[in-house]
Amino acid sequence: MTELAELPLAARRWLDRATPRGQAELSHIAMSQTGTLESAERWLEFRSEATYRPNPLAFEWRARMKVMLGLWVIATDGHAGGDGWGGAKLWGFKSIGAKSGPEVHATQLIRNIAELVWLPEIALADHRLRWGGGADTFEIRADAADREVLVRFEVDQAGDITRAHSPARPYDVPDGFEDAPWRYDLSDHRQIDGVRMPASVVATYLLPDEPWEYLRAQVTSRQRFRVGEKEPIR
Repeated sequence: MTELAELPLAARRWLDRATPRGQAELSHIAMSQTGTLESAERWLEFRSEATYRPNPLAFEWRARMKVMLGLWVIATDGHAGGDGWGGAKLWGFKSIGAKSGPEVHATQLIRNIAELVWLPEIALADHRLRWGGGADTFEIRADAADREVLVRFEVDQAGDITRAHSPARPYDVPDGFEDAPWRYDLSDHRQIDGVRMPASVVATYLLPDEPWEYLRAQVTSRQRFRVGEKEPIR
């Protein structure tokens, strides 16, 4: 586990403000969101559930999206054990797209690192994350297959993270993947499940032609689970 004293000042300011006191050893954190996701120039409403694990860092995300009357899909994303995945199933069983491989692993690991804004209690658990930065920003680097990934975090005067961004996150193109700058814009900071965190997020890829804003979401619930216990911490 990385020690708090080893971190750059901006990261220490964030963790000091966000992390609950007297925290227990956690097996995982569960979080729910609602929002809209852009697909083929349409904004689809979704409800999602995600599970985040601390060491090694991993997550699973599952969302239900209504496409039209009588037509809905289940979308899944995640990474664990050096693998990443993403895809969707029509009515929850008919596959309409599934991806895996090193680029998908890099994509999902970048997302997972950025989403540490919602997981301050487990941010230091995985010693393979490499921290750097200064008083107003910090960064986290990690290895995904044959590449290093990087996420930078901007911290305001109060110690809240207002943006997480990566200079190069893979995204789908017709013949495979390309990299582009990507960011989470974070707002509506408040106490949820004993943690101060941003409740609202907007995700954007900064593509060569124009920015592509594709996700607007709101955290609706969050629960922490101790190692060896099935009920969440109250």
